[in-house]
Amino acid sequence: MNTSSNEALLARLEAVERDLIQVQEDADSGWLALCGVLILGMQGGFMMLEAGTVRNKNVVTLIFKNLWDTCIAVLGFYLLGFGFAFGETQGCVIGASNFALSELWNGEKVGGVSGSTFFFFQAAFAGTAITIVSGSTCERMRLEAYCAISLFLSTIVYPVAVHWVWGHGFLSSQACPDARGVFHPIFTRSDRSNGVIDVAGSSVVHVVGGFCGLVGAIMLGPRIGRFAPLTGEVLPIPPHSYILVAFGSMAIWVGFFAFNCGSTIQITGKGALAGTILTNTAVSAAMSCVTCTATSLLLDKTSDRLLFEKEYEALRVQNSLVNAEAVGYRRAFKVSHAFNSLLGGLVAITGSCSVVSPWWAALIGLVAGWCYYLSSKLLLRLKIDDPLDAFPVHGVCGFWGSLAVGIFCTDEAVQHAGYPHVNEACKSGEQFAVQLVGVIVIATWTSVSSFLLYYAVQTFDKLRVPETMEIVGMDLVDHAAEAYRIEADHDEIGGSIFRMQKTLMGSEQPPGGGGSPPEQPNGGGEHRASPSGDQEITMSRSKAGRLDTLSSSMESIGALLAGASNNNNTSTHGGFSPGAAINSCAAGFEIDTEYRPHASAPPPGMPGWGGGGGGDGAAGADGREDRLQAHAHPHEGAPYKGGGVRTALPRTARLPPAHGPPR
Repeated sequence: MNTSSNEALLARLEAVERDLIQVQEDADSGWLALCGVLILGMQGGFMMLEAGTVRNKNVVTLIFKNLWDTCIAVLGFYLLGFGFAFGETQGCVIGASNFALSELWNGEKVGGVSGSTFFFFQAAFAGTAITIVSGSTCERMRLEAYCAISLFLSTIVYPVAVHWVWGHGFLSSQACPDARGVFHPIFTRSDRSNGVIDVAGSSVVHVVGGFCGLVGAIMLGPRIGRFAPLTGEVLPIPPHSYILVAFGSMAIWVGFFAFNCGSTIQITGKGALAGTILTNTAVSAAMSCVTCTATSLLLDKTSDRLLFEKEYEALRVQNSLVNAEAVGYRRAFKVSHAFNSLLGGLVAITGSCSVVSPWWAALIGLVAGWCYYLSSKLLLRLKIDDPLDAFPVHGVCGFWGSLAVGIFCTDEAVQHAGYPHVNEACKSGEQFAVQLVGVIVIATWTSVSSFLLYYAVQTFDKLRVPETMEIVGMDLVDHAAEAYRIEADHDEIGGSIFRMQKTLMGSEQPPGGGGSPPEQPNGGGEHRASPSGDQEITMSRSKAGRLDTLSSSMESIGALLAGASNNNNTSTHGGFSPGAAINSCAAGFEIDTEYRPHASAPPPGMPGWGGGGGGDGAAGADGREDRLQAHAHPHEGAPYKGGGVRTALPRTARLPPAHGPPR
C-alpha cells in the first residue's frame, strides 16, 4: 500500500516538475518575444530620427528605406543569415546548417527558449545593424544600391560576425566545440579564457553597421553643398525637424532597454541581472549626453547668422548697435550633439551592460560622450560627410564599448552574467587583449567586405544618384511624393515663397501682379536696380522679367521675418534681404547667383557687409547703381568680390560672410 502511494506521489511530482519546466520555458520565450517586439519598434525611432535629420526633400525616401531594410533583414536572415550565424560551425568560421529555419519547426529549443522566438529576436538585431548604414549614406545613395547593401549585410557580413562571437566561432566563449562538447576560446583555448564578451552587440551590431556606413560615406563622397568648393569650409545642413529627431531618439532609448535586457535570453532566475542592465543602460546614456553637451558648449562657437539678421533691426531702432562679432558668434546648446551622444552612450554600454557596476557604466558613458564629439569633428576635418553621425555614434562608440569590457569587467560579474568559464581573465588583463583583437577583426572584416560590394556597385555606376536628382530631391524622383506640401492658405510666408518658386519656373504668375514680363531691350539680359540695393544677382533673360515683379512681395516677406514691417530701410543687416530671398528661390532651380556687396558706407558703428545704411531707404535704393545683370551660365565655386566663395545650394539662402573669428 505504501509502495503504490509513493509511486503515485512520485508520478505527481514528476508531472509538476514537467509543468514547471514548461512554465519556465514559456515565460522565457514570452520575455524574449516581448524584447524582440520592442527592438523591432526601434525601427520606428530610427525612421523618425533619420527623417528629421535630412532635408524635407528626402524624407519620403528615408522612411521607405527604413521600412525596406527591415523587410530585407527579416527575409535575408531567415533564408541564409540565421544558418550562417547559428548553424553547425565549419572551421570555427561560419555556420552551415539550419537555413530557412529547417531545423526549428519541430519544437527545437535554443538556449532554453523556443527556436522560432530566438530567430525573431536575432532578426530584429540584424535589422538594427543594417539601418545604421542608411544614416551614413542618406541623401545621395541610389535606392537599388542600398537594397543590395542591405541584402549583403543581412545574409553574409552580419551573420559571420554573429557566428564568431555569439555562435561557435573562434572569438566566442563557446568556440570550436570538440566531440566531447568542450569549448576552446582564444587565447588559451581552455576554460582559463572567456573569448570575446559582447553582451548585446557593441562590436557585433554597432561596429559592423558603423564601419559599413563609414566605407559607404567615403566612397559616395559628400553631399552637394556640404563643403565649400574652394576653401573646404563646412557648410551647415541642419535637421529640418528637431521634433522628429527628439521623438526618434527617445524611442530608440526605450528600445535599447529591451535590446540589452533581452540579451539575457531568459528571465527566470535572472531578474536581478536584468535590473543591473537597466540601471547601467540608463546611467551610461545620461552621462554621455551631459558630457558631450557640456563639452560642445564650452569648446564650440556657433555662427548664428539667422539671429544676426533678426536682431539687427531692433538693435538699430534702439540706438544700441553692437559689434557684428558679438552677434554673429556665440555659444549654444547643440541639440544634435545632445541626442547623438545619448545614443553613443547607449551603444557603448551594450557590450558590458551585465558585467560592470553602475559607477563604471557612468565612466563608460562619460568617455563615450567625448568619443562621439571628437570623432564627429574629425570626420568633418577629413571632409567625410556622415549626415547622421552614424559612424561616430555606432562605429566609434561601439569600438570603445568593446574595449571597455576588458577594462572595467570583474570576474565575479562575468560568471554571474552566465558565461560558462570560471577564471581570472578580467583580473589578469587577458580579457582586454581578447576584446582588442576581437573588435579589430570584426572592424576589418566589415570594412573589407563592404568595400568590395560598394566597389562592385560603383563599377556599374549605380552607387550615387545623379547630381540633378540630388538637388531636386529623391522624394519626387524615386517616389513621386512629397513629405510636406506648403499651401498659401495655410502659411502666409511659406505659401508666398512656394508661389515665387513656381513663378521662377514659369508655371504661375507672380504673387501680387499678373501680366507678362516687360519686353527686354536689345534682346539680351536686362540690368535693373535691386530693390534693397545690397547686391547684384545674375540671372538669365528668361527669368529677369518675372523677377522684376517679385520685389514687392519679397519686401513684405522680409518685413514679416525681420519684425520690421514699418521700416522702409531694408538693408542686409535689417533682417530679410529681398535679393537673398530671390537667391534662395533661384538656387533651388540651379540659377546662378552672386553676392557683390555695394560699396556704400555701412550703418554707423557697424562693420558693413555692403548693404544700405542709414538715411531714407527709398532714396538709398534710388541712388544706388547696383544692377540686376543677366547671363545664362552658372559658375559654381568661383570667388566673388569682397571675399568668400560663390555657391548654389538647393533652396538655401546665401548670406554674406559673417564677421568674427573663424570656426
